[in-house]
Amino acid sequence: MVVDHGLFIPVARRLAKSFNRVLYHVPNEEGFPTINKCIIGDGYPDIEKCEDIWDVKKDVDLFVFPDIGFSGLQLELESQGFPVWGSRRADSLEVHRQLFHKVLGEVDLPVPKFKVLEGWTKLREHLKDAENKYLKISKFRGSLETTYWRSWELDEGLLDVLAVRFGPAKELIPFMVFDAIETDIEIGSDTYCVDGLWPSLMLNGIEHKDKGYLAAVTAKEDMPEPLLAVLDAFGPVLKKYRCRNQWSTEVRVKDGIGYFTDPTPRGGLPSTSSQLALWENFPEIVWAGAHGELVDPIPAAKYSAEAMISGKTAKEQWPAVEIPEELEAYVNFANCCMIDGRYVFPHGGDKDENDLGWLVATGDTIQETIDNLKEKADLLPDGLSAATDALVDLLVEAHKAEKEDIEFGEQRIPKPETALNIE
Repeated sequence: MVVDHGLFIPVARRLAKSFNRVLYHVPNEEGFPTINKCIIGDGYPDIEKCEDIWDVKKDVDLFVFPDIGFSGLQLELESQGFPVWGSRRADSLEVHRQLFHKVLGEVDLPVPKFKVLEGWTKLREHLKDAENKYLKISKFRGSLETTYWRSWELDEGLLDVLAVRFGPAKELIPFMVFDAIETDIEIGSDTYCVDGLWPSLMLNGIEHKDKGYLAAVTAKEDMPEPLLAVLDAFGPVLKKYRCRNQWSTEVRVKDGIGYFTDPTPRGGLPSTSSQLALWENFPEIVWAGAHGELVDPIPAAKYSAEAMISGKTAKEQWPAVEIPEELEAYVNFANCCMIDGRYVFPHGGDKDENDLGWLVATGDTIQETIDNLKEKADLLPDGLSAATDALVDLLVEAHKAEKEDIEFGEQRIPKPETALNIE
């Protein structure tokens, strides 16, 4: 049984390749339910939509929670004897930002400079003379994701938007204002954790926010030092929480110092598609991990790349797309259902409704991986596009990191213009 809000349908489908039966549950117990949410996960030939966990609980051998949340449910199911793959209370590290930064200090990792402003009025006063800041809040990321503040002259209107968005509750919110970390180098580790233990192989990944991702399969001991420091420091933390789930980090490196900015104790987006494609034994990893046993991954290739798939849609339109059979294994859509063999996306989904999912490719060299991704992007039907242009920026960033002695894979990194055949 996979319990999710719609983002990790690909995880359920990957598990279905090995398990006899995979149930998929999206909680939808609102007073006035809508078909838009109820239909997510319906119609797939390889997974079975389940409306009520409790009706089938006795038939379930394994519960899988690829996203954060549901921590109480995970612990209750575990207390009843069910094996559970999930973050448990480790989700608090992502949800409660002040807690996360307190933990950073406790494990002797650098803590980025920030201030907490209680309420919109104090935030407004603070930002009048502030430039080059990042705004964050805890828990309600759907209401305010990390937002860049340039200056009062350029972004004053943002405060008016926030005042309307939060209404009378605007004075109840603790806003966190971070100093910018001036660097072009952001690296990450994408892996999984079982009670504080790490596998011997993981992904050394570079992300272009919400557009692209490039990763090298790397031995843990060969990961860049700033990433190793985070893994070593947070292993005991995740052991305390008994986290058994995927784990991703974002670390910004300046003057040789790594600043751990965002913990992700769940499937990363991107990076999940890469792990589903690269780890040949992914279902075994999940099964064993839910039972408290760490299993090392078996890699199918040395590199992976992902590009966001987007499609244009009008307000309240349900986009429908047909994917060629030869492309099915490389396309991972979220927040959708299947109707008559078509992927259908109910409007009102998460984030930008034009962003539909991820295209993934693998290879044994960076060049081969990029070429494979471009080849698959060319197979997308009319109306869909993949952000393969983001790979230019990813390769540029990889070269910058290399100049700072931060290695990315064992092979030479192609020049961006050569890799993408740009004149």
